[in-house]
Amino acid sequence: MKRFHIIIYTLLFATLGLSAQGYKIKLNAPDFPAKQVILAEYFTSRMVPKDTVELSITGKGTFSGEEAFEGGLYVLYFDANHYFDFMIGDDQEFEISVDSSDFANLTQFSGSENNRLFFDYKIFLSEKREEQEKNGEALTNAKNEADSAGIRKKIELLNEEMMHFSDQIIADHPDLFVSAFLKAMKEVRAPEEMIVGTAREKDSIQYVYYRDHYFDYFDVSSLRLLHTPLYEPKIKTYLNKVAYQHPDSLILVIDDLIEKSRADEALFRYMLITVFNNYAESKMMGMDKVYFHIAEKYYIPEATWSSPEFLEDLKKNFEKSKHIFIDNPAPNFVFKVLPKEHFLMAQMDTAIKKDPHIGNENFLYQIDASYTLLYFWEADCGHCKKSTPALYEVYQKYKDQGVKIIALHVINSVEGKETWIDFINEHELYDWINCWSPYDNEFRNHYNLTSFPQLFILDENKKIKAKSISTEQADKILENFLNK
Repeated sequence: MKRFHIIIYTLLFATLGLSAQGYKIKLNAPDFPAKQVILAEYFTSRMVPKDTVELSITGKGTFSGEEAFEGGLYVLYFDANHYFDFMIGDDQEFEISVDSSDFANLTQFSGSENNRLFFDYKIFLSEKREEQEKNGEALTNAKNEADSAGIRKKIELLNEEMMHFSDQIIADHPDLFVSAFLKAMKEVRAPEEMIVGTAREKDSIQYVYYRDHYFDYFDVSSLRLLHTPLYEPKIKTYLNKVAYQHPDSLILVIDDLIEKSRADEALFRYMLITVFNNYAESKMMGMDKVYFHIAEKYYIPEATWSSPEFLEDLKKNFEKSKHIFIDNPAPNFVFKVLPKEHFLMAQMDTAIKKDPHIGNENFLYQIDASYTLLYFWEADCGHCKKSTPALYEVYQKYKDQGVKIIALHVINSVEGKETWIDFINEHELYDWINCWSPYDNEFRNHYNLTSFPQLFILDENKKIKAKSISTEQADKILENFLNK
Protein backbone atom coordinates (compact mmCIF):
# COMPACT_ATOMS: atom_id res chain seq x y z
CA MET A 1 0.00 0.00 0.00
CA LYS A 2 1.24 3.44 -0.84
CA ARG A 3 1.93 5.32 2.39
CA PHE A 4 0.45 8.74 2.93
CA HIS A 5 1.94 11.21 5.36
CA ILE A 6 0.47 14.54 6.28
CA ILE A 7 1.49 17.32 8.60
CA ILE A 8 -1.22 17.28 11.19
CA TYR A 9 -0.59 19.86 13.81
CA THR A 10 0.16 23.11 11.97
CA LEU A 11 -2.74 25.50 12.49
CA LEU A 12 -4.81 22.55 13.72
CA PHE A 13 -6.92 23.87 16.55
CA ALA A 14 -8.63 27.18 17.19
CA THR A 15 -9.37 27.86 20.85
CA LEU A 16 -13.06 27.94 21.61
CA GLY A 17 -14.12 30.17 24.51
CA LEU A 18 -15.79 28.57 27.52
CA SER A 19 -17.26 31.80 28.81
CA ALA A 20 -17.25 35.51 28.20
CA GLN A 21 -15.29 36.08 31.41
CA GLY A 22 -11.98 35.02 29.94
CA TYR A 23 -9.02 34.23 32.21
CA LYS A 24 -6.97 36.14 34.75
CA ILE A 25 -4.01 34.41 36.37
CA LYS A 26 -1.87 36.48 38.71
CA LEU A 27 1.72 35.42 39.23
CA ASN A 28 3.90 36.26 42.20
CA ALA A 29 7.50 35.10 41.59
CA PRO A 30 9.92 37.29 43.57
CA ASP A 31 12.89 35.10 42.54
CA PHE A 32 12.36 36.14 38.88
CA PRO A 33 12.35 39.96 38.72
CA ALA A 34 11.77 41.47 35.26
CA LYS A 35 11.58 37.97 33.79
CA GLN A 36 9.51 37.04 30.73
CA VAL A 37 7.36 34.02 31.63
CA ILE A 38 5.53 31.82 29.13
CA LEU A 39 2.18 30.19 29.81
CA ALA A 40 1.92 27.13 27.56
CA GLU A 41 -0.87 24.65 26.91
CA TYR A 42 -0.38 20.92 26.43
CA PHE A 43 -1.67 19.47 23.19
CA THR A 44 -1.16 15.78 23.95
CA SER A 45 2.61 15.62 24.68
CA ARG A 46 3.47 18.87 22.87
CA MET A 47 3.44 22.29 24.49
CA VAL A 48 1.92 25.25 22.67
CA PRO A 49 2.61 28.80 23.96
CA LYS A 50 -0.64 30.62 24.73
CA ASP A 51 0.41 33.80 26.56
CA THR A 52 3.45 35.63 27.93
CA VAL A 53 3.98 38.21 30.66
CA GLU A 54 6.87 40.46 31.62
CA LEU A 55 7.22 40.38 35.41
CA SER A 56 7.83 43.56 37.35
CA ILE A 57 11.05 44.14 39.29
CA THR A 58 9.25 42.60 42.29
CA GLY A 59 8.34 39.49 40.26
CA LYS A 60 4.64 40.23 39.77
CA GLY A 61 2.57 39.92 36.61
CA THR A 62 -0.81 38.85 35.27
CA PHE A 63 -1.82 36.61 32.38
CA SER A 64 -5.22 37.71 31.11
CA GLY A 65 -7.48 37.40 28.11
CA GLU A 66 -11.07 37.92 27.12
CA GLU A 67 -11.53 34.35 25.90
CA ALA A 68 -11.32 31.52 28.43
CA PHE A 69 -8.94 28.61 27.96
CA GLU A 70 -10.26 25.20 27.00
CA GLY A 71 -8.79 23.81 30.19
CA GLY A 72 -6.43 20.93 30.78
CA LEU A 73 -2.79 20.73 31.84
CA TYR A 74 -0.68 23.87 31.38
CA VAL A 75 2.93 24.89 31.96
CA LEU A 76 4.54 27.94 33.51
CA TYR A 77 7.94 28.28 31.86
CA PHE A 78 10.58 30.60 33.36
CA ASP A 79 13.66 29.02 31.75
CA ALA A 80 15.07 25.58 30.92
CA ASN A 81 15.67 24.85 34.60
CA HIS A 82 12.54 26.40 36.06
CA TYR A 83 9.06 25.34 34.94
CA PHE A 84 6.15 23.32 36.28
CA ASP A 85 2.75 21.92 35.31
CA PHE A 86 -0.52 23.18 36.70
CA MET A 87 -4.21 22.87 35.86
CA ILE A 88 -6.85 25.08 34.39
CA GLY A 89 -10.45 24.03 34.80
CA ASP A 90 -13.56 26.14 35.16
CA ASP A 91 -11.72 28.25 37.76
CA GLN A 92 -9.76 30.61 35.50
CA GLU A 93 -9.19 33.50 37.90
CA PHE A 94 -6.61 32.62 40.53
CA GLU A 95 -3.18 33.52 41.88
CA ILE A 96 0.06 31.54 41.84
CA SER A 97 2.92 32.21 44.25
CA VAL A 98 6.16 30.40 43.50
CA ASP A 99 9.41 29.72 45.30
CA SER A 100 12.16 28.65 42.92
CA SER A 101 13.93 26.66 45.61
CA ASP A 102 11.17 24.02 45.52
CA PHE A 103 8.45 24.40 42.89
CA ALA A 104 6.85 21.07 43.80
CA ASN A 105 6.37 21.71 47.51
CA LEU A 106 6.34 25.46 47.96
CA THR A 107 4.13 26.64 45.08
CA GLN A 108 0.84 27.99 46.41
CA PHE A 109 -2.50 28.66 44.70
CA SER A 110 -5.21 31.03 45.79
CA GLY A 111 -8.64 30.66 44.22
CA SER A 112 -7.97 27.35 42.44
CA GLU A 113 -9.24 24.21 44.14
CA ASN A 114 -8.09 22.19 41.12
CA ASN A 115 -4.47 23.14 41.69
CA ARG A 116 -4.58 22.91 45.48
CA LEU A 117 -5.67 19.28 45.16
CA PHE A 118 -3.34 18.59 42.22
CA PHE A 119 -0.28 19.80 44.10
CA ASP A 120 -1.32 17.98 47.29
CA TYR A 121 -1.49 14.83 45.18
CA LYS A 122 1.91 15.46 43.59
CA ILE A 123 3.54 16.03 47.01
CA PHE A 124 1.92 12.91 48.44
CA LEU A 125 2.96 10.85 45.41
CA SER A 126 6.55 12.07 45.65
CA GLU A 127 6.78 11.05 49.29
CA LYS A 128 5.33 7.60 48.64
CA ARG A 129 7.58 6.99 45.66
CA GLU A 130 10.58 7.59 47.87
CA GLU A 131 9.23 4.94 50.22
CA GLN A 132 8.68 2.56 47.31
CA GLU A 133 12.25 3.06 46.11
CA LYS A 134 13.49 2.10 49.58
CA ASN A 135 11.22 -0.95 49.54
CA GLY A 136 12.58 -1.91 46.12
CA GLU A 137 16.16 -1.75 47.39
CA ALA A 138 15.22 -3.76 50.47
CA LEU A 139 13.56 -6.41 48.29
CA THR A 140 16.69 -6.70 46.16
CA ASN A 141 18.82 -7.19 49.28
CA ALA A 142 16.41 -9.51 51.14
CA LYS A 143 18.20 -12.48 52.68
CA ASN A 144 15.35 -14.99 52.68
CA GLU A 145 11.83 -15.62 51.41
CA ALA A 146 10.20 -14.51 54.64
CA ASP A 147 11.88 -11.10 54.39
CA SER A 148 10.90 -10.84 50.71
CA ALA A 149 7.28 -11.67 51.48
CA GLY A 150 7.16 -8.98 54.16
CA ILE A 151 8.60 -6.34 51.85
CA ARG A 152 6.22 -7.29 49.02
CA LYS A 153 3.35 -6.83 51.45
CA LYS A 154 4.63 -3.33 52.29
CA ILE A 155 4.83 -2.49 48.58
CA GLU A 156 1.27 -3.73 48.04
CA LEU A 157 -0.07 -1.70 50.98
CA LEU A 158 1.74 1.41 49.79
CA ASN A 159 0.25 1.01 46.29
CA GLU A 160 -3.19 0.69 47.84
CA GLU A 161 -2.56 3.82 49.92
CA MET A 162 -1.65 5.82 46.80
CA MET A 163 -4.72 4.58 44.95
CA HIS A 164 -6.93 5.41 47.92
CA PHE A 165 -5.58 8.97 48.06
CA SER A 166 -6.42 9.47 44.39
CA ASP A 167 -9.82 7.79 44.73
CA GLN A 168 -10.71 10.03 47.67
CA ILE A 169 -10.09 13.19 45.64
CA ILE A 170 -12.24 11.78 42.83
CA ALA A 171 -15.06 10.88 45.21
CA ASP A 172 -15.00 14.20 47.10
CA HIS A 173 -14.65 16.47 44.04
CA PRO A 174 -16.40 14.74 41.10
CA ASP A 175 -17.00 17.96 39.15
CA LEU A 176 -13.41 19.23 39.15
CA PHE A 177 -11.01 18.64 36.28
CA VAL A 178 -8.37 17.32 38.69
CA SER A 179 -10.72 14.37 39.37
CA ALA A 180 -11.17 13.67 35.65
CA PHE A 181 -7.38 13.79 35.25
CA LEU A 182 -6.66 11.43 38.18
CA LYS A 183 -9.42 9.11 37.06
CA ALA A 184 -7.96 8.99 33.56
CA MET A 185 -4.68 7.68 35.02
CA LYS A 186 -6.34 4.74 36.78
CA GLU A 187 -5.59 1.27 35.44
CA VAL A 188 -8.43 -1.17 34.81
CA ARG A 189 -8.20 -4.47 36.66
CA ALA A 190 -10.41 -7.53 36.49
CA PRO A 191 -12.12 -8.38 39.81
CA GLU A 192 -10.23 -11.10 41.67
CA GLU A 193 -13.28 -13.39 41.77
CA MET A 194 -13.34 -13.46 37.95
CA ILE A 195 -9.76 -14.68 37.57
CA VAL A 196 -10.08 -18.48 37.76
CA GLY A 197 -8.78 -21.51 35.90
CA THR A 198 -5.38 -22.41 34.52
CA ALA A 199 -2.62 -19.84 34.14
CA ARG A 200 -3.51 -19.49 30.45
CA GLU A 201 -7.21 -19.08 31.22
CA LYS A 202 -6.44 -16.45 33.86
CA ASP A 203 -4.30 -14.49 31.37
CA SER A 204 -7.11 -14.65 28.83
CA ILE A 205 -9.72 -13.45 31.35
CA GLN A 206 -7.50 -10.54 32.42
CA TYR A 207 -6.79 -9.52 28.82
CA VAL A 208 -10.43 -9.64 27.71
CA TYR A 209 -11.57 -7.66 30.76
CA TYR A 210 -8.79 -5.10 30.28
CA ARG A 211 -9.65 -4.73 26.57
CA ASP A 212 -13.40 -4.41 27.15
CA HIS A 213 -13.07 -1.98 30.06
CA TYR A 214 -10.03 -0.03 28.83
CA PHE A 215 -11.89 3.30 28.71
CA ASP A 216 -13.95 2.86 31.89
CA TYR A 217 -12.05 5.67 33.63
CA PHE A 218 -11.03 7.65 30.55
CA ASP A 219 -13.45 9.99 28.77
CA VAL A 220 -12.54 9.83 25.08
CA SER A 221 -14.90 12.74 24.35
CA SER A 222 -13.11 15.11 26.77
CA LEU A 223 -11.32 17.97 25.01
CA ARG A 224 -9.61 18.84 28.30
CA LEU A 225 -7.98 15.42 28.45
CA LEU A 226 -6.70 16.03 24.92
CA HIS A 227 -4.84 18.98 26.45
CA THR A 228 -2.78 16.63 28.65
CA PRO A 229 0.03 14.17 27.90
CA LEU A 230 -2.37 11.31 28.73
CA TYR A 231 -4.59 11.34 25.66
CA GLU A 232 -2.45 10.30 22.71
CA PRO A 233 -0.62 7.39 24.43
CA LYS A 234 -3.97 6.12 25.71
CA ILE A 235 -5.47 6.05 22.21
CA LYS A 236 -2.42 4.64 20.43
CA THR A 237 -1.79 1.95 23.04
CA TYR A 238 -5.39 0.82 22.65
CA LEU A 239 -5.20 0.73 18.85
CA ASN A 240 -1.81 -0.95 18.55
CA LYS A 241 -1.57 -3.20 21.61
CA VAL A 242 -4.88 -3.66 23.43
CA ALA A 243 -7.56 -3.97 20.73
CA TYR A 244 -7.73 -7.30 18.90
CA GLN A 245 -5.41 -6.91 15.90
CA HIS A 246 -7.75 -8.00 13.13
CA PRO A 247 -8.89 -5.48 10.51
CA ASP A 248 -12.62 -6.12 10.98
CA SER A 249 -12.35 -5.76 14.78
CA LEU A 250 -10.25 -2.61 14.48
CA ILE A 251 -12.75 -1.03 12.11
CA LEU A 252 -15.48 -1.38 14.77
CA VAL A 253 -13.14 0.09 17.39
CA ILE A 254 -12.21 3.05 15.20
CA ASP A 255 -15.83 3.78 14.29
CA ASP A 256 -16.63 3.96 18.00
CA LEU A 257 -13.68 6.26 18.79
CA ILE A 258 -14.46 8.63 15.93
CA GLU A 259 -18.13 8.86 16.83
CA LYS A 260 -17.26 9.65 20.46
CA SER A 261 -14.85 12.34 19.31
CA ARG A 262 -17.67 14.17 17.54
CA ALA A 263 -18.53 15.76 20.88
CA ASP A 264 -16.16 18.55 19.81
CA GLU A 265 -15.06 19.65 16.33
CA ALA A 266 -11.40 20.04 17.31
CA LEU A 267 -11.38 16.65 19.04
CA PHE A 268 -12.94 15.00 15.97
CA ARG A 269 -10.27 16.53 13.76
CA TYR A 270 -7.51 15.29 16.03
CA MET A 271 -8.99 11.78 16.28
CA LEU A 272 -9.53 11.40 12.54
CA ILE A 273 -6.01 12.55 11.68
CA THR A 274 -4.48 10.37 14.39
CA VAL A 275 -6.15 7.11 13.37
CA PHE A 276 -5.68 7.89 9.67
CA ASN A 277 -1.93 8.41 10.08
CA ASN A 278 -1.60 5.47 12.46
CA TYR A 279 -2.76 3.02 9.80
CA ALA A 280 -1.03 4.83 6.94
CA GLU A 281 2.21 4.03 8.76
CA SER A 282 1.31 0.48 9.84
CA LYS A 283 3.65 -2.30 8.72
CA MET A 284 1.19 -5.07 9.64
CA MET A 285 -0.30 -7.07 6.78
CA GLY A 286 -3.98 -6.36 6.26
CA MET A 287 -4.05 -2.95 7.91
CA ASP A 288 -4.60 -1.30 4.54
CA LYS A 289 -8.22 -2.41 4.93
CA VAL A 290 -8.46 -0.31 8.11
CA TYR A 291 -6.66 2.61 6.48
CA PHE A 292 -8.95 2.69 3.46
CA HIS A 293 -12.05 2.24 5.63
CA ILE A 294 -11.07 5.44 7.47
CA ALA A 295 -10.32 7.10 4.15
CA GLU A 296 -13.61 6.16 2.48
CA LYS A 297 -15.99 6.66 5.41
CA TYR A 298 -14.46 9.70 7.11
CA TYR A 299 -11.39 11.26 5.55
CA ILE A 300 -12.48 11.76 1.95
CA PRO A 301 -15.94 13.19 2.81
CA GLU A 302 -15.00 15.13 5.98
CA ALA A 303 -11.32 16.14 5.96
CA THR A 304 -11.99 19.62 4.61
CA TRP A 305 -8.52 20.72 5.72
CA SER A 306 -6.80 18.42 3.17
CA SER A 307 -5.96 19.52 -0.36
CA PRO A 308 -8.23 18.41 -3.23
CA GLU A 309 -5.20 16.80 -4.90
CA PHE A 310 -4.45 14.64 -1.86
CA LEU A 311 -8.09 13.55 -1.56
CA GLU A 312 -8.26 12.72 -5.26
CA ASP A 313 -5.13 10.55 -5.01
CA LEU A 314 -6.64 8.88 -1.97
CA LYS A 315 -9.81 8.03 -3.91
CA LYS A 316 -7.79 6.54 -6.78
CA ASN A 317 -5.69 4.39 -4.46
CA PHE A 318 -8.78 3.16 -2.67
CA GLU A 319 -10.32 2.09 -5.98
CA LYS A 320 -7.14 0.18 -6.88
CA SER A 321 -6.84 -1.54 -3.50
CA LYS A 322 -10.41 -2.31 -2.43
CA HIS A 323 -10.62 -5.69 -4.20
CA ILE A 324 -7.63 -7.27 -2.45
CA PHE A 325 -8.13 -6.65 1.26
CA ILE A 326 -7.43 -9.60 3.56
CA ASP A 327 -10.43 -11.97 3.77
CA ASN A 328 -11.95 -10.57 0.57
CA PRO A 329 -12.73 -13.07 -2.22
CA ALA A 330 -9.85 -12.95 -4.69
CA PRO A 331 -10.82 -11.33 -8.02
CA ASN A 332 -11.51 -14.02 -10.60
CA PHE A 333 -9.73 -13.89 -13.95
CA VAL A 334 -8.88 -16.11 -16.90
CA PHE A 335 -5.39 -17.38 -17.72
CA LYS A 336 -3.86 -19.85 -20.18
CA VAL A 337 -2.06 -22.89 -18.72
CA LEU A 338 0.91 -24.34 -20.59
CA PRO A 339 1.69 -28.02 -19.94
CA LYS A 340 5.15 -29.46 -19.31
CA GLU A 341 5.24 -30.90 -22.83
CA HIS A 342 5.01 -27.46 -24.40
CA PHE A 343 8.11 -26.24 -22.56
CA LEU A 344 10.07 -29.35 -23.55
CA MET A 345 9.03 -29.15 -27.22
CA ALA A 346 9.77 -25.39 -27.33
CA GLN A 347 13.44 -26.15 -26.68
CA MET A 348 13.62 -27.71 -30.16
CA ASP A 349 10.95 -25.81 -32.10
CA THR A 350 11.18 -22.01 -32.41
CA ALA A 351 7.67 -21.70 -33.87
CA ILE A 352 6.12 -23.48 -30.89
CA LYS A 353 8.19 -21.35 -28.54
CA LYS A 354 6.70 -18.16 -30.03
CA ASP A 355 3.14 -19.40 -30.51
CA PRO A 356 0.75 -17.43 -28.22
CA HIS A 357 -2.26 -19.65 -28.92
CA ILE A 358 -1.16 -22.90 -27.27
CA GLY A 359 -2.62 -23.82 -23.86
CA ASN A 360 -5.88 -24.36 -22.04
CA GLU A 361 -7.88 -21.50 -20.56
CA ASN A 362 -8.77 -21.68 -16.87
CA PHE A 363 -10.44 -19.39 -14.37
CA LEU A 364 -8.93 -18.90 -10.93
CA TYR A 365 -12.00 -20.40 -9.25
CA GLN A 366 -11.68 -23.59 -11.29
CA ILE A 367 -8.51 -24.51 -9.40
CA ASP A 368 -9.34 -26.88 -6.55
CA ALA A 369 -6.83 -26.63 -3.70
CA SER A 370 -6.61 -26.49 0.09
CA TYR A 371 -4.52 -23.34 -0.37
CA THR A 372 -3.67 -21.58 -3.61
CA LEU A 373 -0.55 -19.47 -3.97
CA LEU A 374 -1.10 -16.86 -6.65
CA TYR A 375 2.33 -15.80 -7.86
CA PHE A 376 2.79 -12.93 -10.35
CA TRP A 377 6.30 -12.74 -11.77
CA GLU A 378 8.44 -12.07 -14.84
CA ALA A 379 11.54 -13.94 -15.99
CA ASP A 380 13.63 -10.78 -16.53
CA CYS A 381 13.03 -9.42 -13.02
CA GLY A 382 16.10 -9.65 -10.78
CA HIS A 383 14.12 -10.44 -7.62
CA CYS A 384 12.00 -12.95 -9.51
CA LYS A 385 15.07 -14.86 -10.68
CA LYS A 386 15.89 -15.56 -7.03
CA SER A 387 12.44 -15.97 -5.55
CA THR A 388 10.90 -18.19 -8.24
CA PRO A 389 13.14 -21.27 -7.77
CA ALA A 390 12.90 -20.76 -3.99
CA LEU A 391 9.11 -20.71 -4.17
CA TYR A 392 9.19 -23.88 -6.26
CA GLU A 393 11.01 -25.59 -3.38
CA VAL A 394 8.28 -24.44 -1.00
CA TYR A 395 5.75 -25.95 -3.38
CA GLN A 396 7.54 -29.31 -3.30
CA LYS A 397 7.25 -29.22 0.49
CA TYR A 398 3.48 -28.71 0.58
CA LYS A 399 2.04 -30.00 -2.72
CA ASP A 400 1.04 -33.36 -1.19
CA GLN A 401 -1.17 -31.45 1.26
CA GLY A 402 -3.36 -30.01 -1.47
CA VAL A 403 -1.42 -26.78 -2.00
CA LYS A 404 -1.24 -25.48 -5.57
CA ILE A 405 0.73 -22.60 -7.06
CA ILE A 406 -0.50 -20.58 -10.00
CA ALA A 407 2.73 -19.08 -11.35
CA LEU A 408 1.51 -16.43 -13.78
CA HIS A 409 4.10 -14.83 -16.02
CA VAL A 410 2.99 -11.22 -16.48
CA ILE A 411 4.85 -10.33 -19.70
CA ASN A 412 2.62 -11.38 -22.60
CA SER A 413 4.72 -10.39 -25.62
CA VAL A 414 6.31 -12.97 -27.92
CA GLU A 415 9.76 -12.00 -26.61
CA GLY A 416 8.47 -12.27 -23.05
CA LYS A 417 7.16 -15.75 -23.73
CA GLU A 418 10.51 -16.89 -25.11
CA THR A 419 12.35 -15.64 -22.01
CA TRP A 420 9.77 -17.33 -19.79
CA ILE A 421 10.09 -20.66 -21.65
CA ASP A 422 13.89 -20.57 -21.29
CA PHE A 423 13.70 -19.84 -17.54
CA ILE A 424 11.25 -22.68 -16.85
CA ASN A 425 13.39 -25.13 -18.79
CA GLU A 426 16.63 -23.96 -17.17
CA HIS A 427 15.25 -24.51 -13.65
CA GLU A 428 12.90 -27.43 -14.54
CA LEU A 429 9.87 -25.77 -12.92
CA TYR A 430 7.34 -28.09 -14.55
CA ASP A 431 4.87 -29.47 -12.05
CA TRP A 432 3.16 -26.35 -10.74
CA ILE A 433 0.66 -24.34 -12.83
CA ASN A 434 2.68 -22.38 -15.39
CA CYS A 435 0.40 -19.86 -17.02
CA TRP A 436 0.10 -16.45 -18.62
CA SER A 437 -2.58 -14.14 -20.00
CA PRO A 438 -1.67 -13.36 -23.61
CA TYR A 439 -4.88 -11.51 -24.49
CA ASP A 440 -5.82 -9.66 -21.34
CA ASN A 441 -3.98 -7.57 -18.75
CA GLU A 442 -6.98 -6.78 -16.58
CA PHE A 443 -5.57 -8.92 -13.73
CA ARG A 444 -2.99 -6.17 -13.15
CA ASN A 445 -5.76 -3.77 -12.18
CA HIS A 446 -7.68 -6.34 -10.13
CA TYR A 447 -4.61 -7.09 -8.02
CA ASN A 448 -3.08 -3.59 -8.08
CA LEU A 449 0.18 -4.93 -9.49
CA THR A 450 2.84 -2.25 -9.76
CA SER A 451 5.98 -4.29 -9.00
CA PHE A 452 7.06 -7.93 -9.11
CA PRO A 453 7.13 -10.54 -7.78
CA GLN A 454 3.81 -10.42 -5.93
CA LEU A 455 2.57 -13.38 -3.91
CA PHE A 456 -0.91 -14.02 -2.51
CA ILE A 457 -2.19 -16.94 -0.43
CA LEU A 458 -5.84 -17.93 -0.96
CA ASP A 459 -7.82 -20.43 1.11
CA GLU A 460 -9.97 -23.23 -0.31
CA ASN A 461 -12.77 -20.72 -0.99
CA LYS A 462 -10.34 -18.37 -2.74
CA LYS A 463 -10.45 -15.77 0.03
CA ILE A 464 -7.24 -13.76 0.39
CA LYS A 465 -5.42 -14.82 3.58
CA ALA A 466 -2.03 -13.21 2.92
CA LYS A 467 -0.55 -10.86 0.33
CA SER A 468 2.62 -9.01 -0.66
CA ILE A 469 4.72 -11.62 1.17
CA SER A 470 8.13 -13.14 0.58
CA THR A 471 8.82 -16.79 -0.16
CA GLU A 472 10.10 -17.29 3.39
CA GLN A 473 6.94 -15.76 4.84
CA ALA A 474 4.78 -17.93 2.58
CA ASP A 475 6.56 -21.03 3.90
CA LYS A 476 5.86 -20.08 7.53
CA ILE A 477 2.27 -19.02 6.88
CA LEU A 478 1.47 -22.24 5.03
CA GLU A 479 3.02 -24.31 7.79
CA ASN A 480 0.89 -22.49 10.35
CA PHE A 481 -2.31 -22.81 8.32
CA LEU A 482 -1.84 -26.50 7.57
CA ASN A 483 -0.88 -27.40 11.14
CA LYS A 484 -3.96 -25.60 12.38
